[in-house]
Amino acid sequence: MSLTLLIIDDSKLNLKLTELMLQKIDCRTDAFSDAREALRSVKDHDYDLVFMDYLMPDINGIEATRLIRSMSGGIHSDPDYYKNLPVIALTAENDSVMQQRMIDNGIDDVLLKPFKLDDVCAVIDKWCGTSLRTTVSSKSSRAHHAERTGHSGSSLPKIFGITDETLKEMIHVDRDGFLETLTIFTEDNLGKHARIDEALSSEDYETYCVEIHRIKGETAMIGAYTVSEDAAHLNELGKALKCGDMDPITYERTLRTVTSGTVSLLKYLDDLCSSADEFLCFAGRKQRSSDAGLFTPLSQDFRIVGKTADRKIDREKLIRYISHAREALDCGDIGLAKEWLSEIGAYLKK
Repeated sequence: MSLTLLIIDDSKLNLKLTELMLQKIDCRTDAFSDAREALRSVKDHDYDLVFMDYLMPDINGIEATRLIRSMSGGIHSDPDYYKNLPVIALTAENDSVMQQRMIDNGIDDVLLKPFKLDDVCAVIDKWCGTSLRTTVSSKSSRAHHAERTGHSGSSLPKIFGITDETLKEMIHVDRDGFLETLTIFTEDNLGKHARIDEALSSEDYETYCVEIHRIKGETAMIGAYTVSEDAAHLNELGKALKCGDMDPITYERTLRTVTSGTVSLLKYLDDLCSSADEFLCFAGRKQRSSDAGLFTPLSQDFRIVGKTADRKIDREKLIRYISHAREALDCGDIGLAKEWLSEIGAYLKK
């Protein structure tokens, strides 16, 4: 039984990861990062099931589901098509109250991030009457004894924020899928910095929470669970700032915590992406450059005199490090500012 599935997620990483999973079970997929564009597609295609990210910038999962349930016309001859189309919410929020609210508002089921292929198959089987989970489990069991990654566990480079055990598991379960998602994650790091910095500087805490929530989900997807937990904490603080229901002193204290915590989180992301970049070079997914920097294709290079006169410097990376040091000083976090200055010094000495 061939299925046609719709995926809606504003995160390129989550979108790609879900697509890769569904390709393994030979499902045809349409994937959209723009929710409204995806909703237009519902009228023109016969989907068996919809996977929909709950928290998106323009429209959330409940609002999008309501729009689907209220649709009529299109190519569908069945008048109850939109009413009965299974909609599965994808979320990193393990909140039973929120999940029940989704169900009460027309969403059929909830799939928690990070999810695995077995989880995806189980929810498809439940709502489409298939037996994908049994088939995939059988194939996985046979492949478990035959599959070899080509590298021994002891020879794998380390990735900051991902334990050796988790890294080995990710590589064993789906080597190509993991490398693909890791590549997408590192490529968007500069964009994450820019969007979060803009949200904080403009006191746009709704956008800040969306971005931090996305980091929470994406880092969990690649196995960086500690970083994901830090993002989850910042997300809760961001929600408090968004509500604004606190006295001025508490507000200022919370804002300082959010600002300094965000600086630390972005530094963790830089370290994660730098080490992930090295791992991708090791795996043959990226070509190591003389810049040894993650953002070389996006940067304008300049030269400095002295010992590094013959080496190009990633200008954008250096400017970002300096900016983080200044932000730490503005927050009164001298220790963190010293760490950033040490990072700058170590980078220039390479």
